[in-house]
Amino acid sequence: MDDWKPIALLPNADMRFALEGDFAAIVPPSDARIEKLRTDHPKFAELLGKFRSQFGQQVWPAVLLLKADAPDSYRTAEAITAFRDILAAAVVPFARSIRLTTDQPSPLLFSIPFQLYPWMLDNQYEHMMLTNPAELHVHLVEEFQGQTFPEQSHVSIQDHNVDKPLVGELLDRWKVRYSGVQVEWKDKALFRSLNMANEAAGIHALTAATFYDVGRSLALWVSAYEILAHPGGNGQSSYGTVSGLLEKVTWLNNNLSQAIHVVPGNPPQQKQLASWICKKVYNLRNDFLHGNDVAGDALLLNQKIIIDFAPCLFRLALTGLLDLKFSEDAPSTADAEATGKYIAKRMRFNQYQRSFENALLTAI
Repeated sequence: MDDWKPIALLPNADMRFALEGDFAAIVPPSDARIEKLRTDHPKFAELLGKFRSQFGQQVWPAVLLLKADAPDSYRTAEAITAFRDILAAAVVPFARSIRLTTDQPSPLLFSIPFQLYPWMLDNQYEHMMLTNPAELHVHLVEEFQGQTFPEQSHVSIQDHNVDKPLVGELLDRWKVRYSGVQVEWKDKALFRSLNMANEAAGIHALTAATFYDVGRSLALWVSAYEILAHPGGNGQSSYGTVSGLLEKVTWLNNNLSQAIHVVPGNPPQQKQLASWICKKVYNLRNDFLHGNDVAGDALLLNQKIIIDFAPCLFRLALTGLLDLKFSEDAPSTADAEATGKYIAKRMRFNQYQRSFENALLTAI
């Protein structure tokens, strides 16, 4: 009996590490579990070898695996896509923060590499299956010719591309959220928000892009914020609840904790930089969705592309919600070796938060 079952393929993801959860994993084709499945199930091996780019180059898709003895609650479409959403949330915002501070392009700025392929083998490793809201279809593996999604090339995703503090916390939350037991509202809201963020992170337009496409993406990012910040029940979510999450962040740079940035209103408010940028995103989103005139320069903030700030704010809202901060107690200063390890661990943890903080500072 197989210990792990292949559930979905990610043809645009060239995974160079394994994202491991207790009941699920996203792994490269070289993973030992994939090698065993290829040996035990020749049609699965055939399937993996049939993917090409649009120009005929062979590519090897990443594989989303589910543990064979995983409880049924982890086998739902929602749980499986939520696991994928964790990887997207841990990669895309981090890549955007780096672009804001370095102006360097990256193939990881969008969520295309994390799309799940619509065709997959059935449970018996016999036939190809396609199931979505449009159709249910069955076909032969022998006739299958797989391709990467055409919007973007096969993309290498390495361990250093992943926001480690965030991914670790989200994997723990995923286990709780889909355990089958009653969970708190914030756990439901968290993964609903991650799903929206994955859509927001898609390429604005596949071709013939206009700046209106940016407006739709901004709208999705704001929706992801508001889902995350929603108090539940009959409560409401708005700029106020979202900025409240941002103001829960424990900032490493003290300048970011200062409420010195004026947000227009009646009366005007003094806000932290993150909340000030968030208001800019909200205002632009409103102009797009309400049909107001939008000038081209409105898409820039201090000569930076404003859409890049949106996913950074999402990560920081997650930081506020999840209380992501280094909280390990320091050892005795008399123990030099333990102190050195502690400092190195704290620096590794904080490097991701610093990247997002430095990204925000480019707005002024």
